[in-house]
Amino acid sequence: MNLAIKNTLHAIWIIDDDQSMRWVLEKTLTNNGYRVTAFESGSVALASFKRAPLEERPNLIITDVRMPGINGFELMKQIKNISPQTPVIIMTAYTDLDTAGQTFQEGAFEYLPKPFDIDEALELVARACEQSNETGGSQPQPTAQAGDWQGPLRLWAKQQLSQGETDILKNAARTFEKTLLDCALEATRGRKQDAARLLGWGRNTLTRKLKELS
Repeated sequence: MNLAIKNTLHAIWIIDDDQSMRWVLEKTLTNNGYRVTAFESGSVALASFKRAPLEERPNLIITDVRMPGINGFELMKQIKNISPQTPVIIMTAYTDLDTAGQTFQEGAFEYLPKPFDIDEALELVARACEQSNETGGSQPQPTAQAGDWQGPLRLWAKQQLSQGETDILKNAARTFEKTLLDCALEATRGRKQDAARLLGWGRNTLTRKLKELS
C-alpha cells in the first residue's frame, strides 16, 4: 500500500483563524493522502466534534493557540474531556519555554512552532496518526511526565537559532539555573542552607547566585 492510499484512512482537522495557514496545511496534507477538514475558529470545531459520531471523529487535531474566542489550550481541554485518546498538535508562533511547557502539561501530542518545515510537520503528523491507530480509540494517550523537558527545550533552541540568536547558551543557562534555584527554595520553604545542600552548593554560592540572577 502506498503512502497516499494509506493516509486516506486518516482524518485530520485543522483549526486556525489564519486563512493562509489553513490553506497551506490543508493543501499539503491533502496532497499527501490525508482527509482534511479546516475550521477558522475553535468554537465551530468544538461544536462539530460534539455532534460527530464516533466513527466520523478525526484521527488528529492540529490547532493554533492564539485565536479569538476559544484558544487552542481551551479547545484541547474540551476535546480531551470528550475523547482523551484523540491526539492534538498545538501550533503557535509564540515560541518560548513557557508555551512549550504548557503544551505538554496540558496533554498535547506535540508542539509545532511557526514557521515550520513542511517535511518535519508531515513527519509529526504521521507519528500522531500512528499513535491514533495504536490506541484504537479506546485508551487515553499518555501525557508528558515531569521529566519530559528536553522536547520543549529543543524546540525553543531550534527556533532561537533559526532567528540568528547568538546568546542562546548564556540565556538558557541563566534561565535553567534560576529555575533550579527557585524550585530548591520552594522545596525547602525558603531555607537557604537546605536549598544549597539540595543543589550541591555551599550557602555562600547560593547567596551569590541569588544576587546574580535577581
